[in-house]
Formats: sequence, C-alpha cells, structure tokens
Amino acid sequence: MMKVVALLLCLVAAAQAFVAAPAARLSVVSASSRLANARSGVARVQKSQLRMAEASGYWEGEWVCADCGYIYDRDDCGGLYFEQQKKGFVCPQCRGPRRRFAKKVGDKVGITQDGGDAGILLFSFLGFAATVAFGFWFSQQ
Repeated sequence: MMKVVALLLCLVAAAQAFVAAPAARLSVVSASSRLANARSGVARVQKSQLRMAEASGYWEGEWVCADCGYIYDRDDCGGLYFEQQKKGFVCPQCRGPRRRFAKKVGDKVGITQDGGDAGILLFSFLGFAATVAFGFWFSQQ
C-alpha cells in the first residue's frame, strides 16, 4: 500500500513539473535574450579594444604558453599586453619563461620566441653520451 502511495506522489509531482514548464521556459528564454544582449555589448567593447591594440602595434590574437597551453589573459596579468611584459615575466600556470609563449593563429600555434628546443636537445644528448662514455671508461679499469 505504501509503495502505491509513493508511486502516485511521484506521478503527481512529475505531472506538476510538466504543467509548470511553459512559464519556466519563458523565463529562461528572456534570461537567454538578456544574456545575448549583454554579450553583444561586451563583444562591441572587445572589438573596439582590439582595433586600438592593432593600431598601437600589439598582436590582436592570442599568446599561448608552449609548455602548458595557458592562454595569456590581460586581465590576469595586470592589464598589460603581452608585448609590454618585462623580461622576468613567467607563465602564471607553469612558471615557464616569457620566451616560451607563441602566437596562436586560428587552430595553429606558431614558433616560440626562443627559436625552439634544439639547443636543449643537443646539450642533453651530449651530456647523455658523455655519461655513457665515462661509465664505459670507468667499468674498464
């Protein structure tokens, strides 16, 4: 008997949810239209800021950290364009140096400002080879 009463209460609650849905949907639509209007206002402000940045010679696209993928955000970094950051600037997420940031164009990320990792890889290989050579020399004595 209790199971039947519980089932009926669930059915009544579900029916009331469907009856109240059109009014709730109306408020969601009006909220979404207000959000769309706010977004268009923000988009206009951002476009004007991008035009000003382009006129002043700053990159209007995104700067991406090649190490962790962090996208540079002016608001998080003191309101400065990336080009205005000083030599000691590091990635807020992974502490990578400024030279490891690259320009992002569409879905592609360009080369970093340090010219790549060729020097690091070369010296790592030379160090490994020297370690192996020393180990071989030491084991022969």
